[in-house]
Amino acid sequence: MLPSTYRRVPTGEGGLSPGASGNDSSRNARVLITSSLSRIVARLERTRVVMIAIVIFLVFVFGLSITEPTTADGNYASRLKPGFLSKNKGQSISGGQWNAQRFDADGWVKGSGRENLTYDSPFNRDDYSLTEDECDAFFPGLYKEIDRSVQHYSTVEVFDKEYLDFTCDDGIWSNARVIVYENEVYLKHYRQSDFTRSQSALNLLHLAVTTSREKLPNIEFCVNMMDWGSRGKFGLDRGPDQRDVWLMPDYGWFAWPEHVGSYKDYRRRSAKVEKEVGWAGKVPKLFWRGSMKVGTADRESMKQMADGHSWNDVQEVVWSEGATNAVSMEDHCRWKFHGFPEGNTYSGRLRYLQNCRVVIVTHTPRWIQHWTHLYNADWNSPDQNIVYVDPPKPEDPSVPVHGENGAQFNDNTWAHLPKAMDRLLADDARAKLIADNQWNFFRERYVSPASATCYWRKLIKGFATTQRYQVDLSGDETTFETWLLGANRLKQDTGFH
Repeated sequence: MLPSTYRRVPTGEGGLSPGASGNDSSRNARVLITSSLSRIVARLERTRVVMIAIVIFLVFVFGLSITEPTTADGNYASRLKPGFLSKNKGQSISGGQWNAQRFDADGWVKGSGRENLTYDSPFNRDDYSLTEDECDAFFPGLYKEIDRSVQHYSTVEVFDKEYLDFTCDDGIWSNARVIVYENEVYLKHYRQSDFTRSQSALNLLHLAVTTSREKLPNIEFCVNMMDWGSRGKFGLDRGPDQRDVWLMPDYGWFAWPEHVGSYKDYRRRSAKVEKEVGWAGKVPKLFWRGSMKVGTADRESMKQMADGHSWNDVQEVVWSEGATNAVSMEDHCRWKFHGFPEGNTYSGRLRYLQNCRVVIVTHTPRWIQHWTHLYNADWNSPDQNIVYVDPPKPEDPSVPVHGENGAQFNDNTWAHLPKAMDRLLADDARAKLIADNQWNFFRERYVSPASATCYWRKLIKGFATTQRYQVDLSGDETTFETWLLGANRLKQDTGFH
């Protein structure tokens, strides 16, 4: 309703109601004019606001058409709000920080884009996706075994298709024939290894391939999961005279479910123990637990040389009798010193011990793994990270031991173990330095999860330079994913695709 001070005015021809007085007519006219002007001003104000809004909208639309991507999805994406955790990506970059990445024609990155990378540049030790320039900067010297194999197959033997077929089909421990093609993993042959070695090793390979941000070359090769290296295959270890073996990272870098679990989870558990006990809280004894059924002679020799000493905590674990003296792998970190005899060939516990701030006491290695050349046993070096007992002389005392076939003989490999332990116990500062070096050099770097995938990708690239055949897919291969979901069987055995 209109306010009570106004009368409704008929809109007839005269404009005023009959009988209205002159004063009333004048007053009503003024009211009408004032009301009309107010309405006009209000309409003009609304029109001005609408026009301003239209101008702003047009500027926004035309601005997008000039500055944003011309594709429909690009225009849409450019108007989406960033996540609340998003940060400014346009900061100035230097000193190993992020810079614009370079991409190849297929969208694969070509390097990290980080400038001035050094050994001390920051990186995530659990990051599986480091680029080659990052891997080279953070793990110098790691790839010695790859360089050795590349040289062998570039100057001594030729790795052609005939050699590949012979290597894979020689009947000696070929657990898998593998293709890496366009950064995917395929299997042409698979034979189950002892325990879960083959599954863990192939999962680690798959992890290294699929987390690569760089394009990898296509290769075809065979894998051996036994303790002994085999000609031309990718293996876990080799003897010094086995020049024709390619060394790959041990399966434990992914998981060893029979005894330890996943590698990353073990690193978390061992770090927790380290934080709890510290160096001062560790037991100052030589610790070892294990079976005498493998590496029997070496283990018996160490145990007997340690017997009778106050620093001795070396014990056999008999699994068939309940293994009541077994100790979890992370709790190994509670002792300062660890005896390290070998197994059938190498011993799989090495990288786990290197995740503890401890001193490993061993002898000169008889078997080589992909990173064991990085040991530094020099007592005069500030970088010493392991202790070797002095090599025995013929006249040194020996103890009776047994070979794998049960035959007895005398061995003095560990004859100087007491001397090494006396030296460590007499100089706790030196012992701690060695333990600190191991922690910083191995745990924090060369046995980190990132190091394993870096090594695998470098191995793939190195092998590709020596293979003398074209790699292609015939259609009979099984994708890694199908093998994994098909209970570790090839597609022809499952009906899967």
